[in-house]
Amino acid sequence: MAVEFPQDFREAVRSQTEIVALIGEAVALQPRAGGREYVGLCCFHDDRNPSMVVYPERQTFRCWSCNTGGDSFTFVMEREKVGFREALEILAKRAGLPIPKSVSGRTSDEEMNRARVFEVLQWAENIFHKTLMDSDQAEPARRYLYDRGFDDELIREFRLGFHPNDWNFILNQSGGRYSSKLLREARLVGERDDGSHYDYFVNRVLFSIRNERGQPVAFGGRILPGSTDKSKYFNSPESIVFHKSRLLYGIDKAREAIRKEDVVLVTEGYTDCIACHQHGVKHTVATLGTALTDAHVTALKRYTRKVVLVFDGDAAGQNAALKAAARFLAQDVDLRILTLPNGADPADFLELNGGDALAKLVDNAPEAWEFSFQAARLRHGIDTIDGRSRILEDMLALLAQVPDMATNVKEGFLIANLAQRLGVSEQSVRDRIKEVRRTQHARPQQVIEEQPEDHEQDVKRLLRGQFSRDDRLECDLLEIMLAAPTAVPFVRRALSTDDNGESLEPHEAATVLRNPALRAVLEVFLELAAVRDVVNLPMVLDQLSEQRSLTRLVVWIDTRAREKRLDEKIHSLGVNPADGCPLLLQQSLANMKWRQEEQSQQNVAIQLSQQSDGPQGLDEATQELLRQAAEFHKQRANRRTGS
Repeated sequence: MAVEFPQDFREAVRSQTEIVALIGEAVALQPRAGGREYVGLCCFHDDRNPSMVVYPERQTFRCWSCNTGGDSFTFVMEREKVGFREALEILAKRAGLPIPKSVSGRTSDEEMNRARVFEVLQWAENIFHKTLMDSDQAEPARRYLYDRGFDDELIREFRLGFHPNDWNFILNQSGGRYSSKLLREARLVGERDDGSHYDYFVNRVLFSIRNERGQPVAFGGRILPGSTDKSKYFNSPESIVFHKSRLLYGIDKAREAIRKEDVVLVTEGYTDCIACHQHGVKHTVATLGTALTDAHVTALKRYTRKVVLVFDGDAAGQNAALKAAARFLAQDVDLRILTLPNGADPADFLELNGGDALAKLVDNAPEAWEFSFQAARLRHGIDTIDGRSRILEDMLALLAQVPDMATNVKEGFLIANLAQRLGVSEQSVRDRIKEVRRTQHARPQQVIEEQPEDHEQDVKRLLRGQFSRDDRLECDLLEIMLAAPTAVPFVRRALSTDDNGESLEPHEAATVLRNPALRAVLEVFLELAAVRDVVNLPMVLDQLSEQRSLTRLVVWIDTRAREKRLDEKIHSLGVNPADGCPLLLQQSLANMKWRQEEQSQQNVAIQLSQQSDGPQGLDEATQELLRQAAEFHKQRANRRTGS
């Protein structure tokens, strides 16, 4: 049912919006016909001769080339790629008109509070940026950015900043101008148990996170080289203006280039995104410490249907690529997946090869389905009946995990493609996919990356007691963490680095869990553990206050822990004398580590797939991968025999 908007309010907004002035903010207009018309280059296509005409008397516009036209609301909807509700709010705020609750869903007090949060975030961005550019304390931060290839112009363009090594810096800078309550709501400071406050982002380079309209809504903080903090990145917690699963870093800078190029590149980090812009690849955005979500894809579809996910060429990047392929196979987008050669990340690749080389790789990036098929082919081989059978099972398991795929017209094309390539009949493939779907609930969901709003079905399944073996293993870990709040830092330390000793962000560390809902809960634990020595139930529930399904899940896990009397069991089993880690937790972490070892072996073939074809023989890197695989199989055999 369509949303009803108060007619008098719509008319008030319309009457307070002069369309020539509105469009003139985006397009250089020239009067003609004595001011009865204004003309300019159309901003909705690559216009060389002025073809947009604005009619002030009728308060309308039209492009006579691409036929885009309408009133002031239409212009904002087309220009900002938003719906009518958002366009109405944008024009109302521009005209200085208070927005009725019936439009925004918020009271006038809530609207005022949001405005104050935006104000304090803009103030903080200015303070952090000025500190980076002018303060002696920021010299190590400036040196770090210069070493990464960022110059002053790029730093100013992206409004990078720095928070000194002072736990009261932003509080002191405020000087009473903003209340501690408002600073908390803007997620600039946190509150201790005794009611005192402390700054977030201490001694970190800051990346200003902005919404599509260029308003700062949050910050991402990165440690400086040499820091003892294990958490490389720390993002603002979610707030009334910031939802990380819906926002993409750099979208305010990239949206015009995305429209022009009709493709968007999505990287995994701030610096990779900025490096792309620096090398002329300006149609690039980045996720904010999360995997790409449905909400992200929905937002990007306003600008283009071609989305290219750019992943590092290492094993972690390959694994993330496979998860993304499964997650968005049914989306109405042309999803491509690009993994960079030789284990490179985007920033390093651009520094060595430049933007044109990246553009060529983007042009040849395979579709998500093709990427997944090639990964399965390399795992199993296609020259034997057994290999083709295994490929079929992998690809059908992938299809079965995609929500609503059975009713998507794409499935018919994919089944036909699969049947032709594997030399089997389409009907046999269709019969098999039905069987796979019937038994899907009993199989672990390993490749779907969910956004917070999409966890409802996973949570319902768990609360109904429908567990997989992986679910039980992962619930055990979270139950222990809730039963022993002081033990959470042990989990963070155990999961905070990869095999090479590199620091992992909370969302990266949380991928040790395969269930999307449980993984989201673990990520909250790890984010809190980055700034707290003890992480308890109230803290976790506070962070999940806007995610009702996950709140229910956490309460359910806590109840299970209490029913099992885990606190008593943890106490009775004791701790590791070397570091004080509870033995029960130590065993749970060991189980997780072994499961990761099993999964990592699947990446060996995918890594080898990036090798160029040709009679090159086995290089040292390839031989090392094969040696690791042999060692793993030996360890697995020992575990099975108990030796």
